Amino acid sequence: MKNKLLLIIIFMLFTFPVFSQSKSQVTSYLATLFQIVEHKKTEEFYATLYPKFKEQIPEDQISSFLGELHSNPNFKTEIKNSKIIEIGKIIKDKNKAYALVDYVSETHIEFTDKATETLMDKGRKHFKKLYGARYWYDDDKKLIVTSKDFKIVMVYENERWSHIPGAIKLKPYLNYWIEEKIIDSLFND
Repeated sequence: MKNKLLLIIIFMLFTFPVFSQSKSQVTSYLATLFQIVEHKKTEEFYATLYPKFKEQIPEDQISSFLGELHSNPNFKTEIKNSKIIEIGKIIKDKNKAYALVDYVSETHIEFTDKATETLMDKGRKHFKKLYGARYWYDDDKKLIVTSKDFKIVMVYENERWSHIPGAIKLKPYLNYWIEEKIIDSLFND
């Protein structure tokens, strides 16, 4: 009897880090992620991505895309007011944990003096069509504000959380990084 109890205690000690994961730890991770995005910290953002996902997307691609976006002479972009909508059930498997997270954030696009009226008109029409009721334009500030819901998959591995962005668009490819049964549980619970 003592041996069984000892085995149970040893098993719990080795599995404790995964099984101790909670929604509050996911919330803490997301608060940090939102700050990284709002402050346009490209290298830190790349570091938060799930390592197996990063094998498919080199850092220079992310840096190049975000660099072009943030240095466009016609407009300035900012991500603001990110808020968690829901953290799904944390699913545990072997030495990993997973969660599907829904959140919302606003994108602010402020046209600069270099932007032509034609470009601004085209931008306003494009974003109004794309976002509908979640689109707002301030003519005085030449500012477009959009609001969008996002889904990301959180992965706890090697004693740290990371994430895979764009979970809806990437859903057909998630099985490259996550077992199918876990994906089904994330999206069906």
